[in-house]
Amino acid sequence: MNAHFDLKGKVALVTGGGQNTGLGIGRILAEYGATVVVNDVVPDRAEAGAADLRDAGGSALAVPFDITDYDQVTASVQAAEKEVGPVDILVNNAGLPIGGQMLPFLDSNPDTWRPYIDINIFGSLNMMHAVLPGMVERGWGRVVQISSGSGSVPSRGLGGSMYGAGKAGIEGAVRHIAMEVGPHGVTVNTLALGLMEKLRETIESGSSPVIDAIWDGNIMQHLGTGEDVGTACLWLCSPAGDFVTGQTVHLNGGSYFGR
Repeated sequence: MNAHFDLKGKVALVTGGGQNTGLGIGRILAEYGATVVVNDVVPDRAEAGAADLRDAGGSALAVPFDITDYDQVTASVQAAEKEVGPVDILVNNAGLPIGGQMLPFLDSNPDTWRPYIDINIFGSLNMMHAVLPGMVERGWGRVVQISSGSGSVPSRGLGGSMYGAGKAGIEGAVRHIAMEVGPHGVTVNTLALGLMEKLRETIESGSSPVIDAIWDGNIMQHLGTGEDVGTACLWLCSPAGDFVTGQTVHLNGGSYFGR
């Protein structure tokens, strides 16, 4: 294994890690030697995700909890660290609230705004607040925030104002937090994603003109996979990523997101 990408001995916590992109991230980090703590708000998904990683030969622990509940976060992180050791790598992947509605702003109300702000901003901040002190104390750590192109560029007709607001807000926080912890050997970066594999059925059915328009702008004509994102996380979380911090890297197949 190339030493630049070796994660042996590291513990990586992936939120929303039981399915889709989060599971793909966990697979790559486990493949390169990390023990992966698989978080999901749904216990069965967390358990299934951890089992998937173990079946592939990796080391994984399921720790279900709600990232928007600060007390749950701190207690669960402490419990996981007692079992597998301190968290060296945090990937904040959870970002879509259960039951959240993507509505045009004028059709929305505070009750529909709150889930996107809670999970994308407060949830991610809760996680960073729980693990960063230990990283700073040990003099090494990696945080990767999973975001979206909607944090930079709006999409007409998608109804994603609050989703975009949550993503843009946490990207701003990441840049400031990176400044604080960088002198202590900790990097904090964002990956802003374009269209992912889970949208294939929507694209093939032609049921969303907005998604179709974004797809038409995808230079590679290739939907992103969890493993694509995991490989980018591997770069940022391994020794190869030592010189990268406070950045938002757009991972989108060359679509108009991020221009």
